[in-house]
Amino acid sequence: MKEIIDDNEELEGLSFESSLEELESLVDKLERGQMTLDESLLIFERGMKLARVCNHKLSKAERKIEILIVKNGKLKTDTFIDE
Repeated sequence: MKEIIDDNEELEGLSFESSLEELESLVDKLERGQMTLDESLLIFERGMKLARVCNHKLSKAERKIEILIVKNGKLKTDTFIDE
């Protein structure tokens, strides 16, 4: 198993897409359930960190969009609805 690096700078440096791809891979490993408890905990911890990174990057993108809307003359921001 690849050694899991516990480095916040390394995580923050990942793109949203890379973070999400790794998170999906970790979820797949956990769902297979063929690891020791210690390995599962390490993977779960890494997954939680990646989820926070993804959430942070999405929030940051949303704020940028809201700023662009205001700069273009609209004073109202719209909520994005995933259909």
